[in-house]
Amino acid sequence: MGNIANITYQGGTHGRFLSFFLDKFSRRTPEITHLPFTKAGTSHAKKEMLSGKFPDWHNLQNGKDIFMNTHERHVLITVETEDLLNIERAVTMRTGDLNVDTNKENVETTADFLQVFPWADKCAEMYNLDLTTQNIPRFIMRDFYKKSFLDPEQNGFIVADRAMRNNKPAECFEFPVSHMWNKDKFIETIKALDKKFDLQLDIPDFTIYDIFRSKYPPLATEHRTSNAIDHIKNKQDMDISELETVEQAYLASWIEKNYDFITVPLTNYFFQSTKEICQWLECYPQEYKAMNPNLPTFNGIPNPYHLAKLKK
Repeated sequence: MGNIANITYQGGTHGRFLSFFLDKFSRRTPEITHLPFTKAGTSHAKKEMLSGKFPDWHNLQNGKDIFMNTHERHVLITVETEDLLNIERAVTMRTGDLNVDTNKENVETTADFLQVFPWADKCAEMYNLDLTTQNIPRFIMRDFYKKSFLDPEQNGFIVADRAMRNNKPAECFEFPVSHMWNKDKFIETIKALDKKFDLQLDIPDFTIYDIFRSKYPPLATEHRTSNAIDHIKNKQDMDISELETVEQAYLASWIEKNYDFITVPLTNYFFQSTKEICQWLECYPQEYKAMNPNLPTFNGIPNPYHLAKLKK
């Protein structure tokens, strides 16, 4: 007898937890008594306790879309552009338990990390940084993420998601990663999945889901960046000194997309309040304003400076 369902996903989108959850509560698999959580909050512990009937796969390998067991049922965890902020805030810490903290003043990478995250060539080309011998200054880290938020359709998660959806097996249930973060949507989607694939789930309560959610740090402050944006729009003050590097990058991208001819400074220091940002925007020197080469479009028209940069 084959697998009940294959869980296919990108690293950092909680495929291992979903595999555990379905395995634990399906009446078609043996009882599981242990929890999967590591000290870091991931669900990577004790994979040997699982039945193996819900195998989980990272199915994008070496740039190629590879689905395992294509004759079987699949659950594909999908990603939308609006999911990127939550994912990027935690992915370098949690994927493979690599624990690379992008909030440091100098971000240290490892050989194992660079095998999973293809940053070496990009940093060499964009910033003249050799990641085999150098750390990544925080201002570069912020700029690196900012560029991906400025053109989210070219973000690696979105590119991979398109490839996976275009090549998914015949029997495939799409599970939005955002539904992993919202209890009501999680329950609704689990029930739909159970009905579609006859998983025979018996879930007495969702306490394990509550534990999972509490161990995903971005969810505790997931509205912090959008709140900051609202305060800038309304010219109100808000302390943003606690924003993480990825949140700073997202906010910087929003500023550049919404205020013409302005580029956020490339320094380790970042704005500490929305009042400071508002003052900076009001007083930005006219003679410094210029077309931003990182914006894919300007007023709905392809940005020639961006196109020229891509041709280099």
